[in-house]
Amino acid sequence: MKWIIALVVIIILGAIVGPLASGNAGYVLVQFAGVAIETTVVGLFVVTIVAVALLAVIVSLLRRLLSKTRQGRKWLANRSERKAQTIFQQGIRELLNDEPSKATESFSKAYKKSPDNNVAALTTLASCLNKDAGKATYWQEEAGKFYENADTLLQLVVIEQQLKTDPAKADNKMRSLLQSKSHSAHVLKLAYRVFKASGDWQQLKDLLPELRQVTDLAPAEFERLEYQVYFERFVAEGRRSNEILYNEWRSLPSKQRTDATIRLSYAAALKHLGDHEISARVILKGLKRGDLQPAAVNSLHLFNAKSEKLLEFVQAQLKQDPENRDYLYALAQIAMDNQDFSLAQRALKKLAEIEPSSHVYRLLGDAYHALGDSQLAANAYKEALAH
Repeated sequence: MKWIIALVVIIILGAIVGPLASGNAGYVLVQFAGVAIETTVVGLFVVTIVAVALLAVIVSLLRRLLSKTRQGRKWLANRSERKAQTIFQQGIRELLNDEPSKATESFSKAYKKSPDNNVAALTTLASCLNKDAGKATYWQEEAGKFYENADTLLQLVVIEQQLKTDPAKADNKMRSLLQSKSHSAHVLKLAYRVFKASGDWQQLKDLLPELRQVTDLAPAEFERLEYQVYFERFVAEGRRSNEILYNEWRSLPSKQRTDATIRLSYAAALKHLGDHEISARVILKGLKRGDLQPAAVNSLHLFNAKSEKLLEFVQAQLKQDPENRDYLYALAQIAMDNQDFSLAQRALKKLAEIEPSSHVYRLLGDAYHALGDSQLAANAYKEALAH
């Protein structure tokens, strides 16, 4: 029917255009094998269009006739399958060449020519790699029941898109995925991003052993992640009550309580919550047992003057090794925290002689300024700028 309509439209156009162009019609002369054909340009155009339309009609009729016979149907089916196979192979090449968008288009064309669940499944894969959750969902449904539970990549794409707009919703989806699917590297890496964005530190805490195995984080980066996870978790529990925080700490295996990163995060959380004395005791116990190194404690500014025993321990270490840079800095931190600026400036002055740095001279300037010696403070600040 559509070809008949098109033919009628063409004839009408020819009937309109022909007379309009008759004033300057233009002529075409075709000579071939002794035969001469002379016509107007408009006439040639109309005849060509009509011929093409008639040819299309004839081809359509032939296809219908062929489809009525067994051999014809077989030939048409084979022809369609051959075309589908060619397009399918093109899609495979595009997928291997990291062109998922083109591969999705090729696979969908192949599926239209020859519907097959396996092709639909590959189209789902290509759509997932192209981060197109809508198309991936559609093709997952087309793939049928055999593939309905093989939807991890699709769920990852959906969660990643939700992460940008609704981290809480992405968090819920990720929890469900972790409960129902195996924890592959892709799943764990996205879980790390989701739970960090949503602030779900308990979930991250539970996944840390697996994340250590699959993430490409350097050891130092992983330690920072581990510190942040436990710190945030301890702070959240401490805001509920001191008892809950203590129970959370005691619930950890002894191996974890002796781990330097976890112990530091606990001490930092206590300091953050205002429990400076308990924080100092946790640090002192770690130093005495050798679980903690003073440099790590210094880096987090966890030495404080709320524990006399911690001060005595630091002074005892300096008696054994008067030029220990880490304990000199620790003594300076404790003295500054206790507003004993005279002791602080002595420790910092010695530290500046051993290991001069901008930070040490700035703190020394602060100590001199607190003591009221503006000239020495100015000199220290100049040294800080010079280093």
